[in-house]
Amino acid sequence: MKFHTVEVEGVEALGRYVLLRYPWSGAIEPGQFTMARAAGYPTTFDPFLARPFSFYDHDGETASLLFEVRGRGTQLLAGAKETIEVSRPLGKGFRVGEENGRSLLLGGGVGVAPFKFLSRRLDELGVEHDVVLGFVDEGVAGVAEDFPRAKVATMDGSLGVRGTVLDAVGDLSEYSAIYACGPNAMLAAVKKAANGIELCQLSVEERMGCGNGSCNGCVVPTKARGLVRSCIEGPVFDAEVLAW
Repeated sequence: MKFHTVEVEGVEALGRYVLLRYPWSGAIEPGQFTMARAAGYPTTFDPFLARPFSFYDHDGETASLLFEVRGRGTQLLAGAKETIEVSRPLGKGFRVGEENGRSLLLGGGVGVAPFKFLSRRLDELGVEHDVVLGFVDEGVAGVAEDFPRAKVATMDGSLGVRGTVLDAVGDLSEYSAIYACGPNAMLAAVKKAANGIELCQLSVEERMGCGNGSCNGCVVPTKARGLVRSCIEGPVFDAEVLAW
């Protein structure tokens, strides 16, 4: 996989998450991801593997990534001052433009990452949509301030509706399209609740070692094809395809 060295335009905290911006003028589709690592390879192998991140936003000139510091790789990216290395946009993104009515975007935890960009694209297409974001508690929900129209749910009730994103939505029947990203348990619940909705797409959060289909470390179960690679066939899947 080819990596591109790009300048870091800014790093800031959004609640407990990190927002990193860099210049990228190439085409990106909402729901796609990039493999990113701190600059230095091959002089240093720290880290050896890049990490996968959904694109948080893209305005045609600047791309941004939203992530949580969980280990060495994300720690180095959060501390990047000058340059990082990124791949081209990878994977299959959300299908947009097929909506026949109002759309619903459901994000859980750091799974809110694809929806800033998707909301921008839906606005450009004139598609009415609602955004509902779910978090464990108020402390981790700081990123919600970047979604001024969003409804928020927290498991402990410290901010917004007490419960899950589905508790904050109510009746799903008014929506013709549902897009969701978050933990697998959340996605399985969304799939079940969205039964009968015209379009329901789920973006899975799987660990990836390579991002190009070589390692088979990010497989998910499907009904017709068994295990498939989320870096190639996904990370966005039609809900009915997944064997959950």
